[in-house]
Amino acid sequence: MNKKKWAISIAASVLLVVAVVVAVFGTGYRFFVVETPSMATTAPVGTLVVVHPKASYAVGDIVSYQAKNSSKIYTHRIVDQTAQGWITKGDLNGAADPLPVTDQQIVGSVDAKVKYVGFFVRGLPWIVLGFALVYGITLLPRVRPSWRWQIRLIGWSLVLSIVALWIRPWVNLVMTGYVPGTVGVDMHLVNTGIFPVDVLGTVLRSGEDATVNQTVLSADGKYHVTPTLALTFWWFVAMLAICISPMVFSLFVRPVDDEPEAVEDAETRADGEAEATDPVVERASSRRRLVWVALTVMTTVLAVAVLLQATTQAALSAAVTNSTGTAGTRTWFSCQNAETGTAGTRFVWGLTATGMQSDLSGHTRNGTMTTNGTAATASASSPCPYDTQGSVMLNGGTCFTQGSAVAVGQVYSEEVWFKTTNTAYNGKLMGLADTNNPSTQSHYDRHVYIDQNGRVIFGAYTTQQMVITSPAGKSYADGVWHHVVVTSNATTIALYLDGNLISSRSDTAGQDSYTGYWQVGCGLLNQWQDANGTAQPFKSYFTGNLRLAAVYDATLTAAQVKEHYIAGTA
Repeated sequence: MNKKKWAISIAASVLLVVAVVVAVFGTGYRFFVVETPSMATTAPVGTLVVVHPKASYAVGDIVSYQAKNSSKIYTHRIVDQTAQGWITKGDLNGAADPLPVTDQQIVGSVDAKVKYVGFFVRGLPWIVLGFALVYGITLLPRVRPSWRWQIRLIGWSLVLSIVALWIRPWVNLVMTGYVPGTVGVDMHLVNTGIFPVDVLGTVLRSGEDATVNQTVLSADGKYHVTPTLALTFWWFVAMLAICISPMVFSLFVRPVDDEPEAVEDAETRADGEAEATDPVVERASSRRRLVWVALTVMTTVLAVAVLLQATTQAALSAAVTNSTGTAGTRTWFSCQNAETGTAGTRFVWGLTATGMQSDLSGHTRNGTMTTNGTAATASASSPCPYDTQGSVMLNGGTCFTQGSAVAVGQVYSEEVWFKTTNTAYNGKLMGLADTNNPSTQSHYDRHVYIDQNGRVIFGAYTTQQMVITSPAGKSYADGVWHHVVVTSNATTIALYLDGNLISSRSDTAGQDSYTGYWQVGCGLLNQWQDANGTAQPFKSYFTGNLRLAAVYDATLTAAQVKEHYIAGTA
């Protein structure tokens, strides 16, 4: 190939790259690769999404937006509109994103989704570089010509295998959370690979999720699930054909003579023409052309791929992630983050050590500790795997009280993690009272307690005791950590246990109005009714472990309660 042809080839490659850049990015289009599964089957992991700005957006649009005070971009569906902006949510997520999104934050709406191409875009630069490296090695003088194609086939296959192992496009299963089951554990799983898989009898296709129950402990004392491919016979035949294709191709490669070729370069001759009757010259010239064309095409493809990859990485999690920074439905990484990060928090006490409880929410509504009997002690036990501190073991004589009284209406929520085995008319976990001393209280309600059968009760007072309870047959005084949230609004109170709504009633308007102190681990409770409706001599102090008590000047939603529970178990 002469210099003129070489220059034209290089110029054409450069122009191609420039044309791609101008045509794609000059018109406002952006490309993102889906890397996490929050959009479920709508845009599974590995989908290439094409985003373009619009003059206006509507509920139902899938948009990519930049988070406030962050360079990250998220791709979710618009599910509602408020005065503060759009409400977005991943199709797989159990709750909407915590903050509204303004038009200024939106990069654009998704105009097109191409499943699985994103895997190719992510791996293409490395594949091209790997292929080029292997090809270059085969051109070294020490490599015999008769070995070159065998080395290339082996090397290229190895490059593809390494890239596939890194990107994991074919088979990949993500566990987004787990909770204790009646037997074993219930695992929430999402298929983030291309091929369908079978997990304990449940077939998941790309982007699909399901909760499966694993009851078998492995040798290391943990619960594991191992997916198997759920492919038809012909899919397996196709995979086998792909895997053996390098070997088949090698059978048709004609070995090259190891003897050096004495070839006269036709392009250096004075007459500028090659002799048509010289087959050796023609083969050498064809090989040189093939090398230059291959290098030109490789350079062009590499430039375009790197450009697309850079755009994708600039948006990183724009590749469809949820507001948690993790895959799946979890919104919080830890129990403390869940409680302190929820709007309407009045205070959050860690309850990891005895003494004064600092308000983790930043509102400086600290809790003071008093003791009347056996003092509390620190415990290493904790319900939340991502919160490394332990808990406080209350031994029937400790009280944590908010420092100043507050007027409490009918809109509030209470939350705490607890563990106990005591069923001897135990004291309250938390509640409200008109004084901070249980022996002098005359107004006291809005409390959570456990009766002699281990049933959890929430009681508010209107003109009489209004209670809701956990059902008979299950004791929560079982020595296992449990999560309880109670909520109230103008007419309704609700009881949640371990993330699930257990009971509610809508006849609680007009709750007793007084200025009182929020208390944890104590409070007058004598003659309040048990779950069967019988007044009982409940004690004024709780016995058991407590961790992360919080009060909110808001009515938490079911979705928020679930998110808080999952933060402590997933």
